[in-house]
Amino acid sequence: MNRPQTSARERLERIRSLVVSAAPVKEISSDTAGLHLETDGMEPAEAEVMASVPHTCPTANRELLLKHADIPAQLIRMVDALKQLTERQNADLNALRLKLEEKGGRPAKDYAAECAMKCSEPAFKAFMEARHGIARPLTDERVTDAVRKALMIASRADLNKDRQAAARWRTMVTDFENWRKQR
Repeated sequence: MNRPQTSARERLERIRSLVVSAAPVKEISSDTAGLHLETDGMEPAEAEVMASVPHTCPTANRELLLKHADIPAQLIRMVDALKQLTERQNADLNALRLKLEEKGGRPAKDYAAECAMKCSEPAFKAFMEARHGIARPLTDERVTDAVRKALMIASRADLNKDRQAAARWRTMVTDFENWRKQR
């Protein structure tokens, strides 16, 4: 039986939840059978064995078992830090692209393609209806026509050729994002 694939974000959140709820190793005891990983028991003064590791267990596996919560927690922190770094770098890169565009360089993005994608999004259609009064049904074509009219362009391709049109598009996208946050 095939189960639907979960996204990486969902899997990471599931792992994060498991790590946060995992009982930490409070003590390690040893006897002839091996190591016993203990955590707090039901009674405050009593420790409870949560796992026993035989002496024959390879050293690397034993280390992984001892740090069962610490290692994934460290990896999650690394993933979070990498995500933040990537977001900062992308923001810096976009800012540099916009500066280049403002100085007469080529557009920072393919605004025509971005516009085509936005015109098919239900939220953007609702925005165009609310802010620009387009009539229902909210088809891609009606939204595209309304965008061209609002931006005073003949074609979405103008967004990649005309700096003023690109600036008007960026303003419209900013207005859309602000509108969406208020909903």
